Amino acid sequence: RFVQRIRRRYAELLPLLPPGLPVRKLMQALLHDIRQHNPQPADSLRVMRNLVLERLVVLDCDYAAPLSAIVHSLTELAEVALQDALAECTRALDDLYGAPMQSDGTRCGVWVMGMGKLGARELNASSDIDLIYVYECEGDTAGNAQGRNAISNHEYFAKLVRAVSSYIAEVTGDGFVFRVDLALRPNGNSGPPAISLAALEEYFLVQGREWERFAWLKSRAVACWPLMDKTRSQRLTEVVLPFVFRKHLDYGVFESLRTLHAQIRSHAASRACGRSERECDVKLSRGGIREVEFTVQLLQVVRGGQYPELRVRATLKALPCLVRAGLMPEPEAVRLAQAYDFLRRVEHRIHYLDDLQTHILPRSSADLAWIAATMGYADPEVFFAQLQRHQDSVAGE
Repeated sequence: RFVQRIRRRYAELLPLLPPGLPVRKLMQALLHDIRQHNPQPADSLRVMRNLVLERLVVLDCDYAAPLSAIVHSLTELAEVALQDALAECTRALDDLYGAPMQSDGTRCGVWVMGMGKLGARELNASSDIDLIYVYECEGDTAGNAQGRNAISNHEYFAKLVRAVSSYIAEVTGDGFVFRVDLALRPNGNSGPPAISLAALEEYFLVQGREWERFAWLKSRAVACWPLMDKTRSQRLTEVVLPFVFRKHLDYGVFESLRTLHAQIRSHAASRACGRSERECDVKLSRGGIREVEFTVQLLQVVRGGQYPELRVRATLKALPCLVRAGLMPEPEAVRLAQAYDFLRRVEHRIHYLDDLQTHILPRSSADLAWIAATMGYADPEVFFAQLQRHQDSVAGE
């Protein structure tokens, strides 16, 4: 239904996207071409997103494109959108307040950290994007062209976060680009919208919790302004890495992980309460996507200090690393990989129906039959049996 709506609304623009998998360069060219028809920058991003998603649904459901190709394109779509939003919003803020400055007279840069599946380059179709904004240092802006309206860097970047979020998340006649979630930042929704690098380092040392190590495991700078060289970005890596991966095995962490595991299971049980087996939540139910990710990340967080080769963001890339490190038998890793691939592809099809952020299989028999058919199962009962096998395998592991 989502694809049908796109085709009706944007029939004349669909040919602007060349055949094949949408990759970064094609998206950037597409965005340029759309702006010849619609000069409003934020609206153009929304149109681009719709055209790219239409293509990805077709490649996934009609041509059996691999999961890796779909999630990589979705990730690049988010990166293109964020970099474009940063460019537009910083230009507007610079006109009002001047550029944020460092003590040496150079511009203070900002990193937009992609967390979760965005950081791991495995974004899904109707996911929100978890972001944390980190800026280089405290200071003040240079003021506008008249030398007025200087504000602190802290204020500037707080305004930037709000501007970028509105730019890509506000729902207009063309929809939205991505939903934005800022709750993973230090101190959550009660914390400042953006945090300086020094304040982030202090937070990790004093307040950082075990679940945040899991969150930062997949973190990656997905956009920045201005573009920064490796030397400048290395400072960020030097703050994050010691927090996620401890040099020595910390036995005190196990109780925290048991608690986290119990919370995941409790959440899964509550999600299943009152629902039929057919209304399975493929992400949060017992044996769902989250349990695969927790199993993998637990071993990475606990052992990544001793095994640098485990410091891999993507779940499917981490599994072979766990096998090579002797932390998981190969047959179990293969089963988890197969389950993860299957569950993620089902999740995408749930999203494709109406572009809604849900992970629960629909009640409609016609929708279930469509999901099963696009997964390669003519009989929905065979599809459900395969789903159950994968969930049992994950839950057992």
